[in-house]
Amino acid sequence: MAEKRKPKTFLIKHKKTKGQQLEFDRLSVPLRHLPENLSRITITCPFCTTAFRPDWFKKHELSMAPVKPKCETKGVEYTGPKRWILHQASQKCPKCEADVIINLPVNKMRTKGALFGDDAQRNYQNKKVSIYSLIGADQSLLPEFENTIKGVKQKLFTSIPPDSWKIHMKDMWASNSREKHPVYQTLSFDDVKRFVHELIVLIKKSNLFIYSIASTTVQNSTTNRKIQNELRNEAYILLVLNVIDEWTTKNAQPNIFFDSEKNSQANATIHGWARDTFGGSQYSLLYGFLSKGIEIPEPIFVSPSSFPGLEVADFVSFAIARYYFRMWQGKKIEIDPKDMGLVTYLGYDGNGDLVWKRQEGYPWDQFDH
Repeated sequence: MAEKRKPKTFLIKHKKTKGQQLEFDRLSVPLRHLPENLSRITITCPFCTTAFRPDWFKKHELSMAPVKPKCETKGVEYTGPKRWILHQASQKCPKCEADVIINLPVNKMRTKGALFGDDAQRNYQNKKVSIYSLIGADQSLLPEFENTIKGVKQKLFTSIPPDSWKIHMKDMWASNSREKHPVYQTLSFDDVKRFVHELIVLIKKSNLFIYSIASTTVQNSTTNRKIQNELRNEAYILLVLNVIDEWTTKNAQPNIFFDSEKNSQANATIHGWARDTFGGSQYSLLYGFLSKGIEIPEPIFVSPSSFPGLEVADFVSFAIARYYFRMWQGKKIEIDPKDMGLVTYLGYDGNGDLVWKRQEGYPWDQFDH
């Protein structure tokens, strides 16, 4: 038996092409929140023994993402699974300015997961909440999960194929929208409530990975489109990086799909703001520690509700946005997030600091609203 080849180690002094340099100059690192476990890490300079905390958000010259080899042999494009993986990065000592090596965590990918995301917004008086949610599971569990979703849909409309209509809770819940909908118009509100109950039971029994982040703003003359976009970008990358950290810790590669904001018949649509936010984050040391050497595909934006998982993500975001709306109104909660089971909730406290909670039930008292 041939001896197993050991991975080769290379020292990289990479010179960017003109196109790569332009892309590098255009991107910025969009991060400002650090996980608590990483905030305790310090590096000791081997030259002057100064201990210092790494600059997690510094833009490095090299991306921390694995690199696909260009050619297998001369002139033949490589299409295999192997990647060049960065094992070390360096930062300058703040005292002697020597380059200090920082070892990056590297895990081996053993499985893959699929996660599906959607968003919802609600306004009340001068307040607005934007909810972004992701739900998912190991890819081996997806076929059974998707069939269960179809079964619940089939039970609601026994004479209509479940693939022929989509779950869109905002239209289903509101009577004026429901009455105008080509499929929902025959439903009573009691029918909707029974369907919601069955969806919640399905979600809890499926033991899904569920993540949700809330961003609230006060709507006034200074809340312009630029501020809204910045909040959207931050919510997006915080949600994605939280998923990356948890799944790579489990030696899994998360594949993420979002409902597209654009009306398109294409299977996938490029959202420039999302591509730049994700790409910029990969130049930070933080990304190297969260991704752990596992290649993370860029999140894909697909046609709305084109996967059953996206329909469930629509429900989760709707339920949490509705929770905010009813709490602001001081009225009874109709869909309680605690019934969905364990969820990872992200939000902000009164100081603007990120708060992370994994629990059953919404952490209303922990978040600024």
